[in-house]
Amino acid sequence: MLKRWFWRAQISILCACPPLHGVVVRHGIGSNRSGKLWIVTLLRLALRAIPALFSYCRDKLKKRVVLPRVSVGITTRCTLNCDKCVGHIADLQTHEDFPLDVLLRDIKALLSHVDYIYAFNLSGGETFLHPELDQIIRFCAASNRIGTIDLSTNGTLIPNQATLSALRDAKATVRISRYAPALQPNVEQLKTILKENGIHYLHESGDYWYDTGDLGRLQEGSAKRRFSICAQRLCPTCYQGNLYLCSPSLVLTEKEGAGGSEDSIAVRAVSAAEFRRQWKELHKKHVITTCSYCQGFSYQTPRVPVAEQRERHAAD
Repeated sequence: MLKRWFWRAQISILCACPPLHGVVVRHGIGSNRSGKLWIVTLLRLALRAIPALFSYCRDKLKKRVVLPRVSVGITTRCTLNCDKCVGHIADLQTHEDFPLDVLLRDIKALLSHVDYIYAFNLSGGETFLHPELDQIIRFCAASNRIGTIDLSTNGTLIPNQATLSALRDAKATVRISRYAPALQPNVEQLKTILKENGIHYLHESGDYWYDTGDLGRLQEGSAKRRFSICAQRLCPTCYQGNLYLCSPSLVLTEKEGAGGSEDSIAVRAVSAAEFRRQWKELHKKHVITTCSYCQGFSYQTPRVPVAEQRERHAAD
């Protein structure tokens, strides 16, 4: 009971206060960290809480539409083939880089609908595989509606010089997943290069992954309860012109055809006023369609080993 209250309280607070959530993202607090790391990180967070609360009050007074964090998928290609990947990359039939003009159009449309996004994440697949990543980073960095930029990588690749320059100029953070050494032979070299180029990075902790289950099958138990304690509520994802409340919602809708259209916003198709109305409604929900098919991301979710590899088919 106490653990459920703790999870529900922390998620509710971060959902309600985007500036505080922005601080959390910036300093790498993860829901699967150990208790000791949580205590240390929360103490560090407390030092930054007052400025975040001032920002929250300002946003409320000015009726600004702010999003705490948005993740934008730029590629579905990956150097690994992980089972239980939150993006279900290994389940995709095709793997591709999304065209630069389409990505910039969607990012521009999203930014035109909001006043501010505290943390803007570029993700994949493996993000460093996108051949025009440096241009995407620079486009995001040029916007005054984005607070911080971070980029997710599995730590298997070394970025080219153009990408390194863009990351340095944008003051972006590289978030490196922590896998078994055999899967990340280049990770120490990557960290050294990032450090030499003055690029902030986080080699994230992660002793386990959450098993969301078979998203094509109804799950037992209360969907509303799972939603109330699910950390994925804090990770809205923009994918091919649609904004989803979480990545499982994206997967369920795009890949399984079982999600609810009312659980996402067609960024390309709506006006700024309509986007704001729909975001407000989506943000107030106590459950979404996806929760009936997903086991969620919480202390109740089954845990699996990190980045277990599937056998690749010849066509991959």
